[in-house]
Formats: sequence, structure tokens, C-alpha cells
Amino acid sequence: MRAFGKPTVVPELIELQAPEPGTGQLLVAMEAAPINPSDLLLIRGFYGHRPVLPATLGTEGVGRIVAVGQGIDPVRVGERVLIIPTLKHSTWQDQIAIDEDDAIVVDPTGDVLQLAMLGVNPMTADLLLRRFVDLQQGAWVAQTGGNSAVGRSVIALAGRAGYRTLNVVRRPEVAAELLELGADAVVVSSGPDLGEQLKTVLGDDRISLLLDATAGDVVAELAPWLVHGGTLVSYGGMSGAPVVIRPGDLIFRDLQIRGFWQKGWLDTAPREEVSAAYARLAALVADGVLRVPIAATYPLEEYQDALVHATQADRVGKVLFAW
Repeated sequence: MRAFGKPTVVPELIELQAPEPGTGQLLVAMEAAPINPSDLLLIRGFYGHRPVLPATLGTEGVGRIVAVGQGIDPVRVGERVLIIPTLKHSTWQDQIAIDEDDAIVVDPTGDVLQLAMLGVNPMTADLLLRRFVDLQQGAWVAQTGGNSAVGRSVIALAGRAGYRTLNVVRRPEVAAELLELGADAVVVSSGPDLGEQLKTVLGDDRISLLLDATAGDVVAELAPWLVHGGTLVSYGGMSGAPVVIRPGDLIFRDLQIRGFWQKGWLDTAPREEVSAAYARLAALVADGVLRVPIAATYPLEEYQDALVHATQADRVGKVLFAW
């Protein structure tokens, strides 16, 4: 990409010689790499990270090691690895040279498409549940964007940990699928009776943790149901609107508002912690616990069609490049 702009316009496909792995690097032939909302924001120039132009694209994915640089045991050739989404390496290309520390070995027989999506969304869900509130068994975790890839991972991980999830969605037709996935409750934000839906679900209970992917007025409807001193974590803004909280909830109920960006954790956490966290989640992907719907896969040569598909508002599931 030579300029920031529309994701369906500014990216272009170019041919270059395959890179040579340097000292301490692996040369990885990509097998699959998803298109995430964060990738689209980056292309538009609205993301927290703005690469120096011209820039290559793609945040996460999996591939096979095809060559190694000096200092790496050649026996590693053939391993399947997950590229940690540090934003140092761009995954929308046939082959990439990456630092050894930025690769996690994953199951060579696992579902390559599901493993390719592990780096960003499931890890975000895991960190949202673990880093902000000491949740007790049976605690309510509420989330906007309940049908998103992160939202589905929150449902799966919260259920395993013994938490209950209240999931806000825009379209009523997805409710049954989320309930089958393990959601404890699903409410629809597009109708006028969201408050009554929340009252029916929660009764006298209160929400211990509110995870917000959308922002907008729906947050103001959920905030009064947080426990006193409760925590709202904003990690996305899919609606394009501000996060709305009534002053009375902030002042009289001492609500805590936090922001979360996965890159901050990757930049500061010890690599041993990062590797262990990804290995744990990769095992859940292999077991089928963590799964994300797939809308379509495209070869890299059809990148324009893939980006058009990925920007469709009514799309169900992820769009990925596959080799």
C-alpha cells in the first residue's frame, strides 16, 4: 500500500523476490491469513499503529517454515507456526522472514484456517476476561458485539471458566446460534425494549464486567446494570460513535472505564508469558472449543474481491487469504 485510503482501493499486489532469513530468523511460507477489522482500520489510517509508507499488510496467520537463518536448527524446517501479531511482520504475502521469537509452533494437523485466526481475536477475548476484574464463579460478563469473532471466543472461554455471558447483538436471528454456542443470554439492541430485555435476564443480578466492541448509546443502557465500582473495557468502536456513559453512573456509582489494545500487551509482556498463552489457546482450537465462522477464503491474487467481501456490513464470518 502506497497511501492510506479505502481498503477496496489503495492496496495493490506486487511481485518481489522471496526474502532470505537473517540471523535468528525463520522463512515462513504462509498457509492462511485473515482480514481483520483492525487491518481495514490500518489501511484507512485510523488505527493506533500507522506504518511508514509504502507498507505491506496483514497482521496474523500461520505457515510452514521453509528455511532458517544462522543460529536456528535446520530441523525446524517443516514446522507449522503461528505468527504473533506484533505488527512487525506482514502476513499477506507468499513468504515472510520473521524473528524466531515471533513464531509459536502449533499443531501440524490442526485446522489451518482456525489456527490462522488465533493470534488476534481469541487472545483478545482471553485477555479481556483475565486482566481487568477478578471474576467469581457465576459472575455476569456482558458484551456488545456478541456475534463477533471476539464475542464468540468470550462466550466459549467464559463458559469454561464458570462465568455467565450476556450478549448484545443487532440482529435477532443470530440469538439462537449464540445460545447453542453456550451464551447464557442474548438481547437485541435494535429494538426499543432493550431495558426490559436486560431486566428480564438479570432480575436482581448485576454485571461484573462489561466488554464493549461497538461504542454508542447501547453502552449507556448497559452501564446502570454494572455493580457499584464496576468496570467497562472498551476495545473496539464498530459503530463509529463515541462511548456513551451517563454522568450519574460515573459519579454516583464510581464506574471504571478502561481501554484495551492487544499490542500493548504484546509489547510489554515477557515472551514466555505470550508463548504460554498462545500455546494454551492453540490447544483449545485443536479441541474445537474455539471456533470462528468462516465466510470465504481467497487466493492472494484475488485480494480485491477478498477486501470487498471483508468490508460488507452483513457478512457472516471471517474472510481469509489461503495458499
